[in-house]
Amino acid sequence: MRLVSFDLPAAWLALAAGFVVLLGLACLSDVRSRRVPNALSAGLLVLGLIASVVRNGVGDGLVHSLAGVATGLAIWLPMYVLRLMGAGDVKLFAAGAAWIGWQASLVAALATGLLGGALGLMWLMHQQGMMAVAMALVHAVRAPKLLQLKPMDKRERVPYALAIAGGLMCGWWWAALPIWSR
Repeated sequence: MRLVSFDLPAAWLALAAGFVVLLGLACLSDVRSRRVPNALSAGLLVLGLIASVVRNGVGDGLVHSLAGVATGLAIWLPMYVLRLMGAGDVKLFAAGAAWIGWQASLVAALATGLLGGALGLMWLMHQQGMMAVAMALVHAVRAPKLLQLKPMDKRERVPYALAIAGGLMCGWWWAALPIWSR
């Protein structure tokens, strides 16, 4: 059952603007404080559920959104357990995945990983210099056991919400391609 009380294009445009604004605020917060507030992730999740219901109807919309959330959690929760990613980052991706469903979440996760790797390399070069990073990479290739990672201060951590937002936008774009639409 589709919601017909909304002007679908106008409602979708307003919801899409909310998606972009909330992702932008999450990035800004992560850059400033290395935290993604739960309120931003919760807002993103709620708007994602609403957007999916508006677009796909109540039953299909909820299944689409919740499958995206479950996929996002299944992919990134192990990274949190291994202390490779913060809980706020996992929640942000899962909430964003409510917008795009499980299939596009796979694309978004791949894009997030690629963007995160590039962001991490740039962040490391900014923190330690290009030569130190080049030497560390040479050592990592030749003798990975010699490469020791020191504990990082909170301010030295990569603001991974930037990669997550980029990955979710890639997944959203992929899901919107005409060849994938129903």
